[in-house]
Amino acid sequence: MKNRIKVFYWLPAVIMMIIIFRFSTANGEQSSGLSLGLTQNIIDTVTSIANIDLTPGEKLSIIESIHTPIRKLGHLTEYGILAITVAFPLYVLHKKRRWRLFLWCEGISILYACSDEFHQLFVPERSGQFTDVLIDSIGITCGLLFFCIFLKIIGRNFNSHI
Repeated sequence: MKNRIKVFYWLPAVIMMIIIFRFSTANGEQSSGLSLGLTQNIIDTVTSIANIDLTPGEKLSIIESIHTPIRKLGHLTEYGILAITVAFPLYVLHKKRRWRLFLWCEGISILYACSDEFHQLFVPERSGQFTDVLIDSIGITCGLLFFCIFLKIIGRNFNSHI
């Protein structure tokens, strides 16, 4: 396989790393505002679908109680996607299988999570948090498990049609 084509296998992982980096460059107020807006949209959607009327005080109370979990869910999601985009070229190009795939994918992704938290030390109103690296690691593991389950399903379906 030509080296130019191999680069494209890594492109989704690089793009995901850029997206994560861009989220991390937002100062504390911008970052909080982004997740607060998302939280408000979730509450508005759920109350609209369920036809629930909330007072402004009730809505604010719910938003305050789920804002932090929504932020942390963002960490899980973005690092789960990163793990999938890292696992793919490791599996296809570098023929990493089983525990080697797990170690390489976890290692690369967790190293990136650590560098991202380090980067946040230099962003106004942000801080690098070890707990965020732990949450990122859970997201990485979930993404990798999803990738492995997907491979099993695809393998089973492919083999059953032969």
